[in-house]
Order: sequence, then C-alpha cells, then structure tokens
Amino acid sequence: MKTNSIHKEIWINAPVEKAFASFTNAESMLAWHGKEVEVNPVPGGIYKVIFADGTTILGEYKEVSPYSRVIYSANYNGVDSLITIDFLPRDGGTLIKLQQEFDPEQDTSSFDQGWNYFLQILQDHFGELKA
Repeated sequence: MKTNSIHKEIWINAPVEKAFASFTNAESMLAWHGKEVEVNPVPGGIYKVIFADGTTILGEYKEVSPYSRVIYSANYNGVDSLITIDFLPRDGGTLIKLQQEFDPEQDTSSFDQGWNYFLQILQDHFGELKA
C-alpha cells in the first residue's frame, strides 16, 4: 500500500513535560499554534485549533501516552490526516518526531510548509525561555 506522509524532527530546549503540553494543553498550544484552542487529550477527545483567519483544524485524539506520544486525527480545509508525535528526552531538551499521514493522492506541500512555519515558532518559543 502506498503511503503519503510528512516527517519532521525538531529539538526544543524544554523537558518532555513541557513539549508534551505544547500538543495537549490549550494554554501551552496558544503560545505557538492558533488563536483559539479547545482540546481534551484523551482517546476520543476533541482537538480543535482556530487560526486568526478563521481556518479551523478539527480532529480527535486517538492515543495519548503521557510525555511520550500523541496521535490525533485532523481535518483541515476538507483534508483528513492522522498525526503522530513522539517526544524523546535528548541533550537536556526534547526531540519531537512528527509524522502526518494522508491519502495517497493528497498534495502535501502546503502542510509541509505549514509545519515548517509552526515548528519554528515552537522551537523559538522555548529558545526564548530562561531556566
């Protein structure tokens, strides 16, 4: 079966607890992703991010393993995908590995660019924090 996915890895200057909260806690998410956030990080719980232009990502948490992995579905502009994020303690911070899976025929270039943009904001956010 053909797969169509995006893979990203970034290191952030934060412990896994804070990195994990960046994908499961509304207040932490607002620091880097969206204008409004509603999340309930339990299997079957809502994942909703609304951007300043009104664009909405709506999905559902599929797996939540505290401080190690989050999997959620996402519908963005009519495109369905499944996002898996792994959190690995590395070098005093956290290595975040992200994979987003799409239908085989989906053009992923805008999603790829979007992740580059938002993951840079996330990385910068933690780079600016002082211990």
